[in-house]
Amino acid sequence: PAVPTTVCFIIRQYLVHPGSAVVPSPNPPSGPWCPDGWVGYRGKCYYFSKAKENWNNSQSNCSALGASLAVIDSEQEMTFLLRYKGKLDHWLGLWRKQDQDQPWKWANGTEFNNQFEVRGGGACAYLNDVGVSSSSCETEKNWICAKPDQYGKRKENSVEGMDKQ
Repeated sequence: PAVPTTVCFIIRQYLVHPGSAVVPSPNPPSGPWCPDGWVGYRGKCYYFSKAKENWNNSQSNCSALGASLAVIDSEQEMTFLLRYKGKLDHWLGLWRKQDQDQPWKWANGTEFNNQFEVRGGGACAYLNDVGVSSSSCETEKNWICAKPDQYGKRKENSVEGMDKQ
């Protein structure tokens, strides 16, 4: 009897080792992880703008691309962004209320844990040549958008799907 095509498709998704059970392939699916014009690094895709905008418009531009202004999660990520951005200052997704005594927050809602110093007395943070500084949110600068890469998104979605079962 003929094997239904859906069964063939399912079987092709796994590697079969002689004498063992069918196991999922350890290799992620091939293909680009990030859209054209974006740069991939450690599970995230980054977009470095050519244009300049104020902080709010920069965040809106990122949202329109399915991303948000970049959140820095590690020293390695900071080093990567500093190297890749070039000479220009770029907005990050870090802000606080106008009062300098207010805590910093990431635009994606996560709390800033002071893993690096933010220089200056402004309410919005940007990446310069040596680290993170702040200025008025109305200043126009380039910006960096970030979002999970496609493989990371697939992994997140499959884990979420498993939790619901």
